[in-house]
Amino acid sequence: MGFKDEFRRYVPDRQKRCATIIHGASAASGAAAAAAIIPGSDSVAIMPVQVAMITALADEFDVPWTDSAVRAALYASLGRIVGKGGAGLLLRWIPVYGNLIRAAVAASVTEALGWAVVKKLSADGRLT
Repeated sequence: MGFKDEFRRYVPDRQKRCATIIHGASAASGAAAAAAIIPGSDSVAIMPVQVAMITALADEFDVPWTDSAVRAALYASLGRIVGKGGAGLLLRWIPVYGNLIRAAVAASVTEALGWAVVKKLSADGRLT
């Protein structure tokens, strides 16, 4: 029995499994954004976390995914990431508080992306 089967066995409700995946990815992206010290590197640091979250959610819905489908779902969120860039540029230079704010923004963007993917997968069973 693999990890996926064990996960489904111990957490039988799909909504709770999705919440676990999304909250874990949000926490990881927040930590990655807080740890990023080079300006602009926080977006690069959270992208692999978001890709892993999207693929895990697709697996949860038994939706086969391709690199292009994951890229399309991820690029749909780039508008949100670019939107936070303006505020993040100024906040980046505030010691300690800048890191905390970037972490909170990264976590909330990842959370919103995750629930948008769940909504899309629930609606039509596809990533794109």
